[in-house]
Amino acid sequence: MNRREAVQSITILTGGLLSVSTIGIFLNGCTGSTKTGKGIQFTEDEQNTVSRMADIIIPSTKIPGALNAGVPTFVIMMMQQCYPLQNQDSFHKGLGTFDHICTQKYSGHFLKLSKEKQVQAVKYLDGKILGKNNPAGQTDESLSIFYRDLKGLIILGYYSSKPGATEALRYIPVPGHYDGCIPYHTGDKEWAT
Repeated sequence: MNRREAVQSITILTGGLLSVSTIGIFLNGCTGSTKTGKGIQFTEDEQNTVSRMADIIIPSTKIPGALNAGVPTFVIMMMQQCYPLQNQDSFHKGLGTFDHICTQKYSGHFLKLSKEKQVQAVKYLDGKILGKNNPAGQTDESLSIFYRDLKGLIILGYYSSKPGATEALRYIPVPGHYDGCIPYHTGDKEWAT
């Protein structure tokens, strides 16, 4: 399977949630630091915000969540090492805009909010960016880039991690025999292999 087929498969698996810029990064490959620059530097609070949002988007249940899979580290590494500086800058600005929205709408910085209000803030952002009732052009561009890239990287990082691929999805280690006729029942997990 080549990179293009892998990205297409992941896009189908994630329901098309990968952003255009994320797909572009994978189709072009991770270029060295010469094209991406040094990368934005995340403050501790920004790293904690990414971690908390990853935990809200894919929480731990009976199976490990995004934090257990190391997804926040993956998101930050991908953003710093693989995304062009322009995308990194938009992501960083959008992260700041999100915290500003939390201050206005929920009377506090995201990390200082209660867990319930943090969940509300992420749901609000999800509806604002990805919601059906969001008219085109009504959202700050950097906020939209931030959330689409963040959510796409969280999903990609989780389902390509060991816990995501082996516990959240059905997994049979390769090599194994091929069985082209496997019954599927509503509610079954998707296949990782």
